Amino acid sequence: MLLESFKIALSLIFPLVIAGFLHMFLVKKNLLSSLNKPISLKMFGRNKTYRGFVAMPVFTYIGLLGSQAIPFFKNQNLTQMQLLILGLLLGLFYALFELPNSWVKRRLNIEPGKTPDKNKLLFIFIDQADSVIGCLCVYVIFMDLTFLTISLVILLGPSLHLLVNYLLYLFKLRKEPV
Repeated sequence: MLLESFKIALSLIFPLVIAGFLHMFLVKKNLLSSLNKPISLKMFGRNKTYRGFVAMPVFTYIGLLGSQAIPFFKNQNLTQMQLLILGLLLGLFYALFELPNSWVKRRLNIEPGKTPDKNKLLFIFIDQADSVIGCLCVYVIFMDLTFLTISLVILLGPSLHLLVNYLLYLFKLRKEPV
């Protein structure tokens, strides 16, 4: 049961990892630069842009298409339209759930993309967990997930998000490792 839930949790995270890599490549190469406009500089800072709200849904759908090779997704019997809707919603909720954290950081005068020294571990966890929780909200609507699987996504998601961020940093697609 634990091993199966672990595999399912990883398969749920996989499309988000793909989307994150593709998005950071887009950002690094400044593609779709016409959408690289802050949603609200005052409320969320310069890093929350329209480009992210357009790119993440599309890239998450691409990640979902890639996940069709994973038995869990194959066994969900989702139609192409359901996969499209799932991907678009996952990407949208990924981006939406990052906004409250950015809003709080702007109120605390923390620079966009930076982590404060005070309560550093808390901010690092929230930075990694916010989008995972947003996506999990979408997944539970589309799929019948056990409590164990949901718990593993909450534990594994932020950890893998940190790992991916570090890899993006090593590949020079990200300025900060966290």
